[in-house]
Amino acid sequence: MSVVDSSDPVEVRQALVGAHALWVRTPERVTAEILESGTELVVVSTSGFGTDNVDLDAATRLGVLVVNHPGFGRIPVAEHTILLLLAVAKRLVWSDGATRDATAWDRRTDLQLFELEGKSVGIVGLGFIGSEVARKLSVGFGCNVIGYDPAVDRRVVHLSGARLVGGLDELLAESDLLCLCPELNDDSRGMIGARELALLPRGAVVVNTSRGQVLDLDALGQALDSGQVSAAGLDVVYPEPLPQDHPLLSDPRVTITPHTAGLSVETSARLAQSAGEQINSALHGRDPAYPVNPQAWTGPLARRPQKV
Repeated sequence: MSVVDSSDPVEVRQALVGAHALWVRTPERVTAEILESGTELVVVSTSGFGTDNVDLDAATRLGVLVVNHPGFGRIPVAEHTILLLLAVAKRLVWSDGATRDATAWDRRTDLQLFELEGKSVGIVGLGFIGSEVARKLSVGFGCNVIGYDPAVDRRVVHLSGARLVGGLDELLAESDLLCLCPELNDDSRGMIGARELALLPRGAVVVNTSRGQVLDLDALGQALDSGQVSAAGLDVVYPEPLPQDHPLLSDPRVTITPHTAGLSVETSARLAQSAGEQINSALHGRDPAYPVNPQAWTGPLARRPQKV
């Protein structure tokens, strides 16, 4: 076994020579070129639920099975979403810094802090994470939670405490606080831009803990400057990381974390166990728990080992 502590594709390709399995722990994309260098590769495990950092078409063409871990980041990402909402509502980052340099005391009554209770929270994406955010906000914080997800199981929505609406525009018009939790796919990529932000009530807050490509950051910056959006909390951005001169990095209305929402100690341990078990199953020719592209093992280049 070898650990590649680098995103350099050359180093990754070298490490894959003779390797039978790859566990991806970075957001950098596993391209077709990288996969092709692993001529004995059988299985690739993602680091969570999302598979956008693996070229699935290439993996399937090469007969390489890809596995993921649905639902494993539900708790930490939901908690982080609420953390960002609270940090924005209470001006946490500004207050911490200003208290430490003794400038807070003359300005603290001008902060216009707000409560979550009673606010209308729109959640886009009511899968594992979005439904958990909805449950925590509706039960624990007394929020009026609205949800939009055309693919969701309505039984999950009922248990989450969210009121499901039929369209994104309807949700946006009612959302004092907007939480983006969708899976990244063709429908969600670029979902929230200037038109969508303009539909929010003036002064709304936007939080994104899904994928950076869901939210247009240029449009967000313009909405912040105009006052249409009063604040934002971002755990994900695109590109990642942002250039150091990006205006959002110096905007005090924006709280940014470095894609750490799913990195709890508990979830990391569960993911490691899941990855190990699924890789072991695949290497012994057995079906793992969460195959993303099972058709990879039925094509002419299938690399499925002999079952043992």
